[in-house]
Amino acid sequence: MHSKAKRWALIIIAVLAALIIFQIIRKVTRAGEKLAETVYDVKAVVAQKTAVKEGVFISGIAEGNPQVKVYPIVTGKFERNNVSEGSYVKKDDTILYINRDIVGMDYQLANVMAPAAGIVTKIYATDKGAYVTPQYPVAEIANPDSIKVILSAGEEDMVKIKAGQAAEISAAYGEKKTLKGSVSSVTPFIDKDTMAGTIIVKADNPKREIKPGMSVNVSIYGGARQGIMLPENAVLLGESRSYVFINDNGRAKMADVKTGYIEGNNIEITEGIKEGDIVITEGNFKLNEGNLVKIKE
Repeated sequence: MHSKAKRWALIIIAVLAALIIFQIIRKVTRAGEKLAETVYDVKAVVAQKTAVKEGVFISGIAEGNPQVKVYPIVTGKFERNNVSEGSYVKKDDTILYINRDIVGMDYQLANVMAPAAGIVTKIYATDKGAYVTPQYPVAEIANPDSIKVILSAGEEDMVKIKAGQAAEISAAYGEKKTLKGSVSSVTPFIDKDTMAGTIIVKADNPKREIKPGMSVNVSIYGGARQGIMLPENAVLLGESRSYVFINDNGRAKMADVKTGYIEGNNIEITEGIKEGDIVITEGNFKLNEGNLVKIKE
């Protein structure tokens, strides 16, 4: 019996020793895990105030300045065109001829003259004998050396725009071509049915880089002010908030922000950060509050 009791005592001591060793190993493992905490490589920028040149951006169709439709002053039958589409005409050049064709009367062909100089962009009368009247245009002429764009803008944009503001007209497709111009006029009211108004932007086009009829993007700029602009990918969206991560002594710190004006790939931060904060711009999507971060050059 004494030998059996001794054997059980040794077994109990061995089990207790194993438990103690297990606890020591677990503590060492946890300490090792802390030492091996993940460090996230990120990119960041220093928040600084810069000039924010707020603008309004609208798409439209370029027109010649002026661009006019040509109406006949007599009624008759279309006889023939004197020019073709794409031709350049001077003021009072003959565009086409009309046969007044009145029974018992011997009239010479009536000519329809250009009311302004420019390029013939459209000829509506093409079939000989077609009936024409002063109520319908027979052609259209555009001045290619000056461009205008007639825009429709919503109420939110209309309140920001005044005559004389600087503007740019850029080709929407193909090679990037931009003209510098200004706002020529702004309607003084908002249409109650469309909740929009009309804006006319004009620009000189001496090289004829923007052609009448081209799709264009118009940028209208207001006065400059100071604000913090960050790359748009610095701002993350939660269920009901926008936030950024700041590098706080090597750890990620979450900061709720309010955003404002957007220009290209940059967004204005109106609240939530201050000048000098190091804001993480890349690698932020995988971060949580307190993660270790390392700024990559």
